[in-house]
Amino acid sequence: MYVPDHLKWRILLAQELKRFYFERENAHRNCKRIFELYGRYLLGTTYDTFLSYLNQLKYEIGNLKLPSYVTAAIGLLEPLRIASERLRCRKANGTWNLVELTEEALSVLRERSAASRNYPNRIA
Repeated sequence: MYVPDHLKWRILLAQELKRFYFERENAHRNCKRIFELYGRYLLGTTYDTFLSYLNQLKYEIGNLKLPSYVTAAIGLLEPLRIASERLRCRKANGTWNLVELTEEALSVLRERSAASRNYPNRIA
């Protein structure tokens, strides 16, 4: 069943993903990267639909805002991806549990925090 409010939440999620992970150097490539890493799985749409969601003038959603826990989860997607890749490299054919993934994600966050303190103008 189609619910218009769900569309608005997907649009907000797409725009929040872009806000967190967009880099201005190569706009098209970065949108494609964001879609391939996160948008495809979180939104369940095609790349063209993802791009249309980013067109803020097309949709009237000014009064909606994502809950803070969703925004926090979006911010943790990249550290979790990096932690998963590190664990996969370390244990190529093995499995890891939630505790190991959490510890590795915390180490990624600590590294980023230290890097941002050492280089305040650099985005970690």
